[in-house]
Amino acid sequence: MIDETEASLRAHQIIDTEGIKLIDNLIAIGNALSTRTDLQDILNLILLKAREITSSDAGSFYLIDHESSTAAICFEVSQNYSQPQRSLVDFAVPMTKETLVGYVAITGEMLNIPNVYNIPEDAPYHHHQTFDEDISYRACSVVVLPMKNAEGIVFGVMQLINRKLSPDIILTPDNAQELTQPYSIWEEKILRSLVSQATLFVEHYRLLNPNI
Repeated sequence: MIDETEASLRAHQIIDTEGIKLIDNLIAIGNALSTRTDLQDILNLILLKAREITSSDAGSFYLIDHESSTAAICFEVSQNYSQPQRSLVDFAVPMTKETLVGYVAITGEMLNIPNVYNIPEDAPYHHHQTFDEDISYRACSVVVLPMKNAEGIVFGVMQLINRKLSPDIILTPDNAQELTQPYSIWEEKILRSLVSQATLFVEHYRLLNPNI
């Protein structure tokens, strides 16, 4: 039987290991920001590290397109551990408060939802279950954060989906509820920092590439 002292030591070892992983991931992002110039390359890296830190199964970066006749939120990069061949690039979400991403893009407020299938009916936003059905997936826990420029204007959004109990789990519609958990306040803080890094890079990239 494990005594309290040994249990405490094991807990501290886990915390120390997670702390080292976090520092390594942040250093990797910092190094990339100083050496890489490709927008999708950087966003893919930040998204990957955000998923690794939070054990998220999937995630996306969206950028708002104001050039089209109707403003839309476009997938810039997307990743899905359980469906690695799935690509949502070139897919757009309507600029409306009815979607989770649209709500965050319009209001500038972060959303942290333990289970998107349990969103109250009177909430202004909803999860469109038909999207899950179309790709044979099941979203449960979701966190959505705005990307704001120096003036506070939202020009993009980062979304992470399904914080897993273990990073190596392959999720299916049948096991997703059992094998995922909500995003914690600690993860919110880390993700805010990563979104800030992504925001600074996108702003700098657009200054150097004004026609894109």
